[in-house]
Amino acid sequence: MPIRLRNILRFIVAFGLFTLVFALVMDKIVMPIYTRHGSEVVLLDVQQKNLDEARAILTTNKFKVEVTDSVENPNLPSGTVIDQQPPPGYRVKRGRVVRLVVTSGVRYFPMPNLVGTVLKAAQLELDRHHIVIDSLIYGFSSDKPKGVIADQSIPPGFKVSLNSSVILTVSDGPPAHQLVVPDLFGMNLEEAKKVIRRAGFRMGTVRSIPSTELTPYTVIGQYPETGTLEDNAIPIDLEVTTTEMEGK
Repeated sequence: MPIRLRNILRFIVAFGLFTLVFALVMDKIVMPIYTRHGSEVVLLDVQQKNLDEARAILTTNKFKVEVTDSVENPNLPSGTVIDQQPPPGYRVKRGRVVRLVVTSGVRYFPMPNLVGTVLKAAQLELDRHHIVIDSLIYGFSSDKPKGVIADQSIPPGFKVSLNSSVILTVSDGPPAHQLVVPDLFGMNLEEAKKVIRRAGFRMGTVRSIPSTELTPYTVIGQYPETGTLEDNAIPIDLEVTTTEMEGK
C-alpha cells in the first residue's frame, strides 16, 4: 500500500476516534455540567398558602419568586396563592423563577340602579359587575311597563362585592285594578285575617304588644296603612294586644 494512502487511512481513523471521544465527553460530562441536570428537583406545591409562607418555602429551596397577578376572591384571605407556574410536581432547576398569582382584598363598589331598565339590560349590567341574580319575581306595576325592572332587593348605591346576589322584581304591567288596604284597627286577630284575605292580600307578621287595658288579640297597628293602594297581593303586618304575661 502506498505510503500516502496509508497516511490518509490513519488520519481518517484518528479523526473518527477523536470525534467519538469528543462526542462522549460532551454528552456525558460537558453538557450535564452546562445544563445543570444534577440540580433538578421536584417543585413544591405552595398553592393555598399565604404569600409570605410560599415565598419563604421557595427561596429556602433556592428558587426565585415573582408575583405576576392578583385576583379578587371573596372566599379566600388576601394574599393567598391560587396558582403557580411551573405547576407543582414538575422537575425544575434550582434558581428558576416561580411565578405566583395571589388573591387581592375584597373590593366593594356601589350597587347599580336597575329599576326602569329592561330585564336584558339589567342582566348585562349585573354581568359587567359580576353580580349574580338570585331569583326573579314577577308582579304588577302601575308605573313600570311589562318586562321592566320594578324593584331590586339591594338598593342602588349600597356597597356590594363580587358575586353578591340580588333579587329582581320584573313588572307584568299595570294591574286590572289596584288593591285597597282595609282598615283593620280594633278588629279581633282572627277577624282581621279573614278581612285581609277577602281584600286580596296575604297575612304578614304579627307582633304582640302587652296591654292590660284592651282585649287580647285586638289589632292596634298595621302596615301598610289603611287606604294604601297596592298593585300586588302583598303581606299585611299587624300589631295585636296580648296579656302582660304573654308579652314577656
